[in-house]
Amino acid sequence: MKSSDVKILNFVGGLDKTFIIPPFQRNYEWGKDQCTELFKDILQSCKTGKAHYLGNIVYYEGKNSGASYTEFVLIDGQQRVTSVLILLCALRDSIEDANVKESINKRYLLNDTSDNRYRIRLKQTAYDSSSFIAIIDGEEPENKDSHVVRNYNLFKTLIKNCSGSYCPIDIYETIPKLEVVEVNLQVIDDLKAVQTVFEKINSTGKVLTPADLIRNLLLLTKSADEQERLYSKYWLKIEETLKSENITRFSRDYIIMQTFSDVPEKQVYSLFKSYLIENDRENEDILDEMEKFSKYYAWIIFESCQDEVINRCIKMLNILKTDDVYPLYLYLLFQMFQDQKSELRHIFILITDFMIRYRVVTPATGGGALRSVVQELIEKLSSEIECTREAILYELSNSATPTGRFPDDNEFTQKLMSSVNPLYARVILLKIEENETHNIPVDINKVTVEHLMPQTLSAWWKSHLGGEEDAERIRTEYLNSIGNLTPVSQGYNSSMSNKPWGEKISVLKNVQFTITSVIADKYPEWNEANIRARNELISNKAVQAVAGPLKRTRQYRTKSSEDYVRGVYPLADISTPMNGASIVSVHCYNNRYECTRWKDLLVIICRELYSRDQQHFEQIIIKNAIHKATRKKNYPQKDPVITRDRNLLLVPMSIPNTPYFSEGCLSNLRARVFTKQLLDEFKCSDEYSIEIE
Repeated sequence: MKSSDVKILNFVGGLDKTFIIPPFQRNYEWGKDQCTELFKDILQSCKTGKAHYLGNIVYYEGKNSGASYTEFVLIDGQQRVTSVLILLCALRDSIEDANVKESINKRYLLNDTSDNRYRIRLKQTAYDSSSFIAIIDGEEPENKDSHVVRNYNLFKTLIKNCSGSYCPIDIYETIPKLEVVEVNLQVIDDLKAVQTVFEKINSTGKVLTPADLIRNLLLLTKSADEQERLYSKYWLKIEETLKSENITRFSRDYIIMQTFSDVPEKQVYSLFKSYLIENDRENEDILDEMEKFSKYYAWIIFESCQDEVINRCIKMLNILKTDDVYPLYLYLLFQMFQDQKSELRHIFILITDFMIRYRVVTPATGGGALRSVVQELIEKLSSEIECTREAILYELSNSATPTGRFPDDNEFTQKLMSSVNPLYARVILLKIEENETHNIPVDINKVTVEHLMPQTLSAWWKSHLGGEEDAERIRTEYLNSIGNLTPVSQGYNSSMSNKPWGEKISVLKNVQFTITSVIADKYPEWNEANIRARNELISNKAVQAVAGPLKRTRQYRTKSSEDYVRGVYPLADISTPMNGASIVSVHCYNNRYECTRWKDLLVIICRELYSRDQQHFEQIIIKNAIHKATRKKNYPQKDPVITRDRNLLLVPMSIPNTPYFSEGCLSNLRARVFTKQLLDEFKCSDEYSIEIE
């Protein structure tokens, strides 16, 4: 490693240089604050004549360096280098002197070559490349919303606004006062060393996000060409599908879906890396899978699902603020959209109803209870139960804890009649409208909720409700009750405000929603008695329109620090909760096999049964008798739990003394369920037991 102080323009200037931003680097993400600060620092140097330290630039020389060009691969500092070059473009386009314009282009922006690989001095990531090239070439960029274009326009505005104090030439001649420390890593074909440096770097102004680190981790390969291939084939598509700002959340939900465990925001990268290492998964396998999942995740966050019924549910669920349930939506869309769309519609409608009741009643004040419901449900769908509305309704109706319960009719009604968030009321009221009229659904994003008794009481309303004291009491008790709320199109809401009731109902009767238009004839006055009457009416309608739970048939899980008792259990027993338990050993007659990981359980049993009857074992594999309930129709490579071909499993574990492999991404419950299925095929479930602690 070699470092030295250098002027920024000396670093980017000179002949025959080209700067490369490697695929694992994040895209250009500096915003208004960072660019404004850079510009202020330059103006301060203009004023004082003193140099300003801009930061470190870490790089190594690329493999294409030679007699013609030196290739600098930027590891840290790409945000600053890019911003300085964008500023130079803005100055070039603000300066009238043609000679200075040409000098900026030749010295800092372009190389004198027709070879497109080296013509632009800085080669951006594919995500930003077209915008950056357009700015360099002085052309109109297509993507007006990219950070590159926004910051170019910002710099032009800043230059124009300070024209009274400093002209563009003054600013340009001050840039050489910006100093950096250039750090040459002096690595040759050692991309792991580069990764180590990258993970420890926090670039000036913007800390590396988990998505930045995950991209680096997944694109780490033995060669730059392989990095570029993986980036172009997978990661760039993920970025284009989701936009870079959503990838950290997507990665978090992806890991939750894979591990059935909570992932704190601060641990997204560390847990992602642990998952990759512990399950011995190939980077390309993960990238391929994430790219497939990203399409469905985009449907959720951008409300763009191809199916109208499911997309309407997604819009409602987003209004209900159900981010914690995204891993479940993602799992269901991936598993079912192609081949079980009709059933998937029913499931999404059910989940919408569950979330309506859950949000209104709020059984838990934090998000942990709901996340537990989601994670347990995904785990059961992947190993125990079918992806059907009936199976999911049963699980939601029999939650493990009261804080994750599916609220019943009584508590749902009571809460609606007391107070409900108007955002949630919008979903409920439209559900009632659709349930009763069966009209063509209106885009929920174009609907708002009107308070019949207004939020701010005018003198007329105070008098109408019995005077100051009574009016305030009625307002406090009923303002956000479901009976005082009604859906209207967005344009109507502002036209009514807190007008007297007579003027208000003349508008309400013309609203397209039946639940609203009938108010004018049914309630000639809006007083406490009528609010109470409509409150009861709409609450009852909500119970009919928003499905509730089945009668509970399973007891709540008792509160304790453990869901198991240490000891020995028959492997045929998969009903005893063992959450948090560690497996110690497997027993068969007088034989004891050490087993310290749940995912090794199936491997040990496979080895035992193969030694008993190889032919029978072979027939089980041919029939794919294990794990049928969770067959991945969209992704057949993950169908078998046991296979002869390692490539058929994304997470293979070799079974000793056999030519077979088993799935290695197995939780406590999945390992026990699949092992019992295999033992049942051999009709010897009672012969085996496990010891846990």
